[in-house]
This record gives sequence, C-alpha cells and structure tokens, in this order.
Amino acid sequence: MRRSLVFAVAAMALVALGAAACSSSPTSSTATTSTASTRAAFCSANDSLDKAGANVTSAAGFLAVLKQSSATLDELEKDAPAGKLGQDVRALVKGAKAAVASNNANDLNNPALNSAGADLDTYCGVDGDGNPLPADFAAGKGTAFCSTAASINQGTNAASDAAGVLSFLEAHQSLITQYSSEVPSLPSSIQAEAQTLVSTAQAAIAANNSSTLGTQTIMQDSMDVQLYCGQNS
Repeated sequence: MRRSLVFAVAAMALVALGAAACSSSPTSSTATTSTASTRAAFCSANDSLDKAGANVTSAAGFLAVLKQSSATLDELEKDAPAGKLGQDVRALVKGAKAAVASNNANDLNNPALNSAGADLDTYCGVDGDGNPLPADFAAGKGTAFCSTAASINQGTNAASDAAGVLSFLEAHQSLITQYSSEVPSLPSSIQAEAQTLVSTAQAAIAANNSSTLGTQTIMQDSMDVQLYCGQNS
C-alpha cells in the first residue's frame, strides 16, 4: 500500500516568484529563464513538503504539517501555473485549507486530490516522499503484470487499514495467483520485490493475520513496483 491521500497531499507547495519587470514585456530569453526558475521554485517547495510528510504515520500528524504550512499554501494558490496542473494545485490547496479550518483530516479523503498530488510529483520528477523517480519509472506501463497490479492496488488502496487490505486479498486470491504468474517476466530488480509482496500476501491470508501487510519493507516494495508500473500515487 502507498500512503493514503492525506500523505499524498504533501505534493502541494510552491514558493513565491519575484515580481516581473515593471514596464516592457520580457524577452524570449528572459521568459525562458523565468519559466525554468518558476518550475525549479515550484518543485523545490513541493519536494520540501513531500519530505516533511514522508515520515508521518497518521492523518492527524500530516494535518499538523499542513497547519505549519499555511504561508506556503497561500503562495501555492497565488502562483499556480496555467492549465490542468494549475487546476490541480488549486484543488489541493482548497482541500488542505478545508482540513485545517475544520481540524479534520478526513476532509482530505478525496481520490481526485490523491491523483492530483501524484501528477504534481510526477511533474517534478519525484515520488510521494520527495525522492527522485527511479530510472525504471513507468518501464512496465501497459504490461499484463502492471494491469494485474493496478487491479490489486485499486482494491487495497480503498481499504482504510491493514485488516481491510487482508479482507480484499482474501476475496481476490485469483488476482494474487495471476500476479504471481507474471512475476518471472519482470526485471530482476523489481522481480524480488514483487515476489516478496506475493509471499507476504499469501502468508497473511494463510494465517489470517494482517500485521505483516503494513510493515515499512512491504510499503517500500509496493511503492517500487507501482513506480515501475508508472503509478506515482
């Protein structure tokens, strides 16, 4: 499992840009430099907020991070870029501010915001923890394995805790069997992690014990496999 939406919202941040020249329009060179600078500032702030929430283990903990980031959220809203990315930024800010205002992290529980946060991270070339995307990011996108993985992720990400994940896996063991059959087709670096996920899921089902599903190792393996499949969420 990846982080819940609450932690995915850590993808939101932007530092304020310097004022434009007062009179004439910028030259092409100046505009290009300004655009590059804007993107660098955007991604630097996004990275900082990702890292601030990377080790948070609860919704309340991440809400506390957002409460300490009110000025950054204001800057983010003010300097949002044009197009869909800008729309995503404003949606993320709105969700974050609503959660802070109500002191209720559940206000962040919106799959659309989760997707928007992932889009911002991908734009900046980082994962949800602010780490650079791996060289094999999206290398498996469109494969049978990644299609099966996506079906499993959809179900497990909808669960609110490890017990819910176990319930989904117990009810969809055919997906695990299919996933397992496709593991040998993977590059060796991903193959080992995918096999660990299979073995852990099977053991959890056999023992009816969800405790092993939420360990840091399993979360990291799951994240790496999802990134290989192009799922930065």
